[in-house]
Amino acid sequence: MGTVTISASGVGAAQSGTVTTAGGSGGGKIMVTNDSDSKITFNVATEGTDVQTNLMCEAKGYKIVTGLDNGAQTLTSVATSHGTAAQASEVVYNTLIT
Repeated sequence: MGTVTISASGVGAAQSGTVTTAGGSGGGKIMVTNDSDSKITFNVATEGTDVQTNLMCEAKGYKIVTGLDNGAQTLTSVATSHGTAAQASEVVYNTLIT
C-alpha cells in the first residue's frame, strides 16, 4: 500500500510505499481511499508517467481506478480545493487490487 500525506496548504507529498499492478495490459486496478475531510483531485502514474489525469475522489470516499498497465502505480498531483490547518497530516491511500 502507498500513502500520500496532505499538507496544511492542501497539497499532497510524494507517495510513500509501493503499489505494483500485474493484471496484464490494461488489467491493473487500484483503490484510492481519501481519508481527508475534503474532495481531492489526483493523477495516476505508471512507472513515473501520468496515464490518468484529473481524477476526483470525494471526502472520506474511495475510487477504483482501472485500465492500468503492469508496473509501479503512483498517485501524483494530489490536492484539495483549498488548504487548511485542519487538513495537515490527513492521508490518501493507494491500495492494490490487481
